[in-house]
Amino acid sequence: MKKYILILLIAIAGLFSCKESLLVPAVEENFEFPQTGSEAAERDFSLLTETPLRIGFNDFARALPLPERSPERSAVYHASAIGDFIPAYTQPDLTDTLDGYVTNNFDFFENVLLPELLPRLDSLKTIQKYQALNALTLFIYESYQLFFGDSFYRWGGDITDRDQPQTAMSNSTSTLRYGMDCSGFGAAPFEVAVLLGLLDSTREESAFSSFGFKYICENDPAISDGGGREGSTNNFRMEVSDMYKVGELITSIPSGGSPTDAQMALMQAGDIVLRSGHMGILVEINEELYFLESGGSTVSQDDLYLPYHAKEALADFASRRTVSIKRCLPEKETLTGIVRY
Repeated sequence: MKKYILILLIAIAGLFSCKESLLVPAVEENFEFPQTGSEAAERDFSLLTETPLRIGFNDFARALPLPERSPERSAVYHASAIGDFIPAYTQPDLTDTLDGYVTNNFDFFENVLLPELLPRLDSLKTIQKYQALNALTLFIYESYQLFFGDSFYRWGGDITDRDQPQTAMSNSTSTLRYGMDCSGFGAAPFEVAVLLGLLDSTREESAFSSFGFKYICENDPAISDGGGREGSTNNFRMEVSDMYKVGELITSIPSGGSPTDAQMALMQAGDIVLRSGHMGILVEINEELYFLESGGSTVSQDDLYLPYHAKEALADFASRRTVSIKRCLPEKETLTGIVRY
């Protein structure tokens, strides 16, 4: 009996002796606490004490697994692939024939992304629509990074290849076969959701897709498609200017302003973020809202290309221009905060 009491006393003493090591995280051997009074010191100290503003894709559970980047796939789908050149492109409302390079993103969708999505389609149908959009947005973004690099920006690129051919002189990335510009990426999860039957192309919920936008244009004489070259239509491909025309305005952030907590509480995953000439989309990660974009300096700041915490990202996005938050999806079915799935 005395033996067991002695062991117990030793154990208790050991706990008290290591109390501080249990409460204070271990410091690396070569780590030096920053000196106070400098911007670098304040930034480094904030990384130790606050939630990081950026989050890596390996730091949270993926709702959808990434496609395999096999050598065979990589030989076809890679960042330097050049698109097909079309010498004579015509459409009814064009007075002149166009030429240029076209994307082949839909081939990548059908052969790489779709095989991962189809086995999980039933599960996507059981969750709320904003949650399904959230899963698709993160999946598409990370999959494009996996195959085409952190910056997969392509001038005039969209996932259903609706945009007209782009000339080699229009932008340094306009000849690429794969990649999406800001509105091409922003519309991508809505496009895919319609293709998978998760959204109805004849309802407001699909307004940020080319399918939903086409339906709206055909049934509302006040709204038309005019984002193509030389003022022509653009096969209902969603441009930033088109996204201003549809959906519900949730809130606005003035130029140089920051969103309030009350404004943030109004937002949800799947809301799009618009300013003149550029856009992004909100996603949900670990019960927090984050911001994603293709191109632009908000997500790609310091070459990080990672989801950026929404409140700080929106302040950055609105630094020089007024920002509008718009929605076409049904509102999340909760009054108590973000729903996990």
